[in-house]
Amino acid sequence: MQALRRTLTISFVAALAWPQQASGSGNALKTAAWKEMCQTAKELRAVPTAAANKLASTRQTIAELEATALRLAAVAASQADVGDAATLGALAKELSTEAASLSSGYTAKTNKALTAAAASAAVYGGISEFLNLLTAGITGATNGCLAKQDGATLIGSRDELTDCPIDKELTVEETSSTIKTTFTADGITTLKTDNVKDTGSNAALCVLFQTPTDAPSKLFHKAAEFLAAGGTLSVNTATTTIKTEHGKKISKETNKVGTALIKQAHTQTHELLTEPENDPTSASKSKIKALASDTNFTATVVRQLKLIGMAGSDKTLEDYAKSKIKTLLDDGKANFDTKWNALIDTKIYDGKSEKVKTEKASSITSTKELIQSVLYYQIDLKTKLKRVKEELEQKKNDCEKETEEVCNAIEGEQECNNTKDCHYDSKKDGKKCTLKKEVKEKLEKTNQETGVKDGNKDRCTKHGTDKTKCEAENTAGQTPVCGFRKGKDNEPEQDKEMCRNGSFLVNNKFALSMVSAAFVALLF
Repeated sequence: MQALRRTLTISFVAALAWPQQASGSGNALKTAAWKEMCQTAKELRAVPTAAANKLASTRQTIAELEATALRLAAVAASQADVGDAATLGALAKELSTEAASLSSGYTAKTNKALTAAAASAAVYGGISEFLNLLTAGITGATNGCLAKQDGATLIGSRDELTDCPIDKELTVEETSSTIKTTFTADGITTLKTDNVKDTGSNAALCVLFQTPTDAPSKLFHKAAEFLAAGGTLSVNTATTTIKTEHGKKISKETNKVGTALIKQAHTQTHELLTEPENDPTSASKSKIKALASDTNFTATVVRQLKLIGMAGSDKTLEDYAKSKIKTLLDDGKANFDTKWNALIDTKIYDGKSEKVKTEKASSITSTKELIQSVLYYQIDLKTKLKRVKEELEQKKNDCEKETEEVCNAIEGEQECNNTKDCHYDSKKDGKKCTLKKEVKEKLEKTNQETGVKDGNKDRCTKHGTDKTKCEAENTAGQTPVCGFRKGKDNEPEQDKEMCRNGSFLVNNKFALSMVSAAFVALLF
């Protein structure tokens, strides 16, 4: 009997103890906690869209820079003025270089965008899971962990988490007008409360935040400090400290369990959002305007002019380049917009018609058609190059023929011998009055060097090795008279740099400069 009474007593005590173990004995979370989580969730859901938009704008900017470079290349090739062609060709090359620079950084930007989207999705998942856990199977009548009214009532179902985007599929369509101000250099501004541990009648209703002991009814068995809910909630079970303000400075957070993903989401998203914006609609124009006022670009044009063989001192070529930039782009100043619009609206081959049909360069958007337009001008210029070479050769032959014919027309021996450069050969069949042998050889040598009789030789050679005086004979943009260079075939002292004839027919490179400049414009 005594044993029976002892058994009943133990059972009664256990029965009394059970409700106390099962009921909550920790603090619920204030409304600020779950509302800040919900607001943070909204911002996190907008990260994939922001990442996608960043990548899209970069791709579009690269495409527009490349297209405008092709447009300018075609416009350059269509120009009759060598200076205009060289300047426009340099602009095309700069745009192409800018596009290549963006392309080289695109992989790194893609990785950053994907990491930001993935880490943000993981943090969002943590918030969603946490709030689902605390609301999926509760009534809120006697126990719960989320305050509906601080210190008074509790959330009784997930439906009461108004305007909270949890347990929803992610898309690349959601946006946020505050995302840039949310992800600052230090942290996430939507997480900001220093104490979210509720008090009053909500002080001992949450089983989650009980004081830790070894009892099997306790969730935490020892003191611990960690981040929960995707890292949005900072918990210290030793002091029962619960807060969200750590999120404002999450970049400084170290070592706590649960820190890695939210810190990564913040860092990658902030870096992505603070990268310079790419506006495809204005990228090319903005770059050109900046170049128009850049002294480094002037130097680039000078190099182009030297490349195509334009003679002149560095100062002469620099002044010439500046005048071209001023004429074409107004140095990026007040009239830049007008000049740029006129330039990009220059009519070029449309790249698709069987017969040559032109339209505004700005209206051609197909990369294929722009390439075809450039190829058309390349072929056209090669044809012109061939024609000019043939004309030069013909002039040389005509010169020899005309000089010989002067002598051949003379019949009398005395008249022939009295005529300069003529010689009468009585033993010769046919025309007996011919050009003297030494004169003919000299003329052939001169023609090999110049293509015609050279009237500038003494004007140039008198300057010897004085480069400054030599180049002073020339005017930028006009046919060069002299050139400071090494000798060509049949010229004396070929390995020595000195002042030599640089006229149109002497320097075939400059003779074809109008053509060559356009080719240079296409080599970007």
